[in-house]
Amino acid sequence: MFSPHKSDTGAVLPWEYLPGAAGTYAAGQLLNVTGGKVAAVSAASTTTPPYLCMADITVEAGGIVPVTRIQKDVIYETELSAEAADATVGTKLQVAAGGTQVNAAAAGSFEVVYLDDTAAGSRVLGRFL
Repeated sequence: MFSPHKSDTGAVLPWEYLPGAAGTYAAGQLLNVTGGKVAAVSAASTTTPPYLCMADITVEAGGIVPVTRIQKDVIYETELSAEAADATVGTKLQVAAGGTQVNAAAAGSFEVVYLDDTAAGSRVLGRFL
């Protein structure tokens, strides 16, 4: 899962309440917008999903999902979905399918600012570009 770790300004991220596609969402899951509704990231993404889900929730189509917008001045914490042997500070990783982790593929929009390790499941901190 992604969680806000620290903001450059110290500001608390405001929540928004948006209609969602039918489904189950988890707190810390990144969401895209499809057909005017927020929805889970279905495949690995090289671009920044615009929203972060803020609650564990199941909704019917159009049901309200609490989210916050992804901010460039916030460092987010997550984990690696697979080993990323070449990852170092400054590496730009992709968001993994499902939107709860980053994967080892480079050329993404999540810029690493700290890694515990490069093994799958390791904690990683980064910013979205």
